[in-house]
Amino acid sequence: MKRPWWLLLLPLSFLLHIAEELWAGEGFVAWTGRLFASPLTDARFSAINAVGWPLFACLTLSAILRPRLAWIAAMLSTMLLLNAFLHAAGTLATAAYSPGLLTSLVLYPPICIAALRYGHGAVASRTFALAVCAGLVLHGLVLIVAFG
Repeated sequence: MKRPWWLLLLPLSFLLHIAEELWAGEGFVAWTGRLFASPLTDARFSAINAVGWPLFACLTLSAILRPRLAWIAAMLSTMLLLNAFLHAAGTLATAAYSPGLLTSLVLYPPICIAALRYGHGAVASRTFALAVCAGLVLHGLVLIVAFG
């Protein structure tokens, strides 16, 4: 059986995105600090990504190694695409570059759309729909942890 190793592009693009949020422009933490009453702190940003990225990578590996877990690729892709939308919306709303925008608009769409297509073709429609919903909910939880 041929495994979808190309799905490793998901955590790779996410890692590049984290780097952009850290080092591009004023940095994502500083950018959000100017906009929100409850800003994201450096410590919270670091903790979220120190836990989130390895978990994301392990989940991606699970989707690669176990075909019945292909829905995970759809869930993770949904999270990344929502993140891209939020970076774009933030940039438009503030007329200021949101660190993370470039990777989320250049890397996420082609990789995530391919992963969504893979997930859709590999699992039942209901499972796929639940995975997309789970991705939306999980990203919402990340926002609550970040800004809550």
